[in-house]
Amino acid sequence: MPVRAMLVAAVLFVFALAGAQAQHLYRWVDKDGRVNYTQQPPPLDAKQVQRRSASAGDPGSPGLPYPTQLAAKNFPVSLYTAADCGPPCKTARESLEQRGIPFVEVAVGDEKSIAGLKRLTGKSQVPALRVGTQFEVGFEPHGWKAALDAAGYPASGPPVRGRIKAQAPKTLPPVKLYTSADCGGLCDEARRVLAARGVKFEEVEVSPSTPETLEELFKVAGNANVPVLVIGQRVQRGFDADLYHGLLDGAGFPAAAPATGAAKQ
Repeated sequence: MPVRAMLVAAVLFVFALAGAQAQHLYRWVDKDGRVNYTQQPPPLDAKQVQRRSASAGDPGSPGLPYPTQLAAKNFPVSLYTAADCGPPCKTARESLEQRGIPFVEVAVGDEKSIAGLKRLTGKSQVPALRVGTQFEVGFEPHGWKAALDAAGYPASGPPVRGRIKAQAPKTLPPVKLYTSADCGGLCDEARRVLAARGVKFEEVEVSPSTPETLEELFKVAGNANVPVLVIGQRVQRGFDADLYHGLLDGAGFPAAAPATGAAKQ
């Protein structure tokens, strides 16, 4: 092969290799606990490594940077406001929009929504910020920044606008509760929370005599500890009443229970 042709082939190979590498973005946590985003593979001691095509956008979040898409998937953001909140809610909303963070704005106004907010945060104060399962009550810039930084949201991004959550979704996700015969009080409390909300759920009693239930639980939760609550694609290991209510609220389940209570599917 002539020297010129060999040089051209080598240059094309380099560009092709660079292009292939640019197609992937890595998210990883270093030894100091810092979240990193790189196009190069992370070091061998990196933790929580995730890889995704950098050119593949999230259909639900067109135009957002990949780090923002990833953070929004793992730690969705909700902003709780009220019609009479005034400047604090306006400032809180603008801070999220200017940082480029997609969020759902939940308008709190009636008794039901106020009770739901109080159950989640312990207060009925707005604005309130929810990042994954973490809450910040009242607009305090440093606290909100720390919560968003910890979730992996970039410090800046293209401005976005939140959307108002007008009502609960019409189609509720399926709910499944994994228990066992010797689970005792924790499983009883888990059932009571679901019953108090009028949630229809499937209960799976895990037992060594039914190895298929153990196998299913390991696939869902990674271990055999119960109770485990599954709401759609969200998995909650162990029992925590506040987290249970928070997940049910986020999935759109009504706060008040019907008179008939819960029914198992």
